[in-house]
Amino acid sequence: MHESDSAADLLREFIRIDTTNPPGNEEDAVRFLDECLDKEGIPTEVFQVAPKRANLLARITGKSKGKPIILLSHIDVVPAKADEWEVPPFSGEVRDGFIYGRGAIDMKSQAICQLLAFARLQKDGVKPERDIIYLATCDEEVGGQYGVEYMLKNVDELRSASFVLSEGGCIIDEGGCLHAQVSVAEKKLSQFTIRAKGTGGHGSMPHSDSANEKVLRAANAIISHQWPFKQTSIVSTYLNGILKNEKGKGFVFNNLKQALKNKQFRSFVSDNPVYNALLRNTVTPTILEGGEKVNVIPAESSISFDARLLPTQSHDHFFKKIEKLAGKDVKVVPIGTGKSDPLTSGYNTQYFKGIKKAVINLIGPIPVLPFLTTGATDLRYFRNLGIPAYGFFPITLTNEELFRMHGKNERISIVALKQGLIGTYEILKFLATVK
Repeated sequence: MHESDSAADLLREFIRIDTTNPPGNEEDAVRFLDECLDKEGIPTEVFQVAPKRANLLARITGKSKGKPIILLSHIDVVPAKADEWEVPPFSGEVRDGFIYGRGAIDMKSQAICQLLAFARLQKDGVKPERDIIYLATCDEEVGGQYGVEYMLKNVDELRSASFVLSEGGCIIDEGGCLHAQVSVAEKKLSQFTIRAKGTGGHGSMPHSDSANEKVLRAANAIISHQWPFKQTSIVSTYLNGILKNEKGKGFVFNNLKQALKNKQFRSFVSDNPVYNALLRNTVTPTILEGGEKVNVIPAESSISFDARLLPTQSHDHFFKKIEKLAGKDVKVVPIGTGKSDPLTSGYNTQYFKGIKKAVINLIGPIPVLPFLTTGATDLRYFRNLGIPAYGFFPITLTNEELFRMHGKNERISIVALKQGLIGTYEILKFLATVK
């Protein structure tokens, strides 16, 4: 594919456009994508939603009217502290065959691969069975109000899409063994803050009404709680597919239900960040606020937590447990007004089978399995409308590379980017045949 030669250059340019959210400032990135599509002769619509905030929509018209297929990407990124990186995070620098930069994985590389595959389909003269829409949106990293949420409210046909493909899964390399994760669901977002008030004073004269001590006691109780392991059908299918006959200290894996009864296996899961997050609620302290001067006892203190619940768990039950753990000295305040209860997309579908066939054609006979995304994505908006929505980008990553996402030195290899482009085009050719 000739486009693979330009994918790296385009991604590097795209990374250099700083779309850190907040504040976002995604308009320049939208104009960049707009120019790329214009060069291919593909008309676009730019939706200005706020100053310096915008979304982009382009279309390849299908043979029949009706429910479109959507290639979805977001163009905002999370913040990056330059002093923690080996290279400037918005440089797009190439080092040892890797492109470095915030958004290299999440998810500017997929946005570029979707764009180039989309343009290639048009250039090849492929007439899809139904409209295929390229949709690049802002604001995903802080909830999607100006992005997907805005577009669904203002573009009627998006609410009746037949299928959506976006982020959430990839091909994982674990010690040379490959498997593909196709995300069909995600955990529930349930963030909160614990706050305490107390009596201020001089640090040299401690007393029993310290706000800091109250939130620390509550936080320690929350952090030390061991949330139970819970099976879900998606995670069972996934782990049964990749751990069959796995041997560890004190266990041999046959199936998840049986393995969870084994103490050594539970310890093995607890030590694996991915498996642990797939099988239990997670509650992580992320922001600590309290005090402005080292010799002053503050009168108010708080700690915020990022909590992700299994799809079968109840928000109300979760918060009752949190309040009980935290105790009466602090107030538990949920973050956000709405509850995140994303639905699940089925995986016994023509879409899953088509993606599986494309992956096997690309990589070979590897397991292609349904996956539960532990974070939140814009796909939840479509799933909650009953629209099948999968998260998958056909690049191969080790867990070490994947963990750089949202962390320091985020990067993607040029080899993986080329694979992602070829794989995306193969999947898109399949989607063009879906009636």
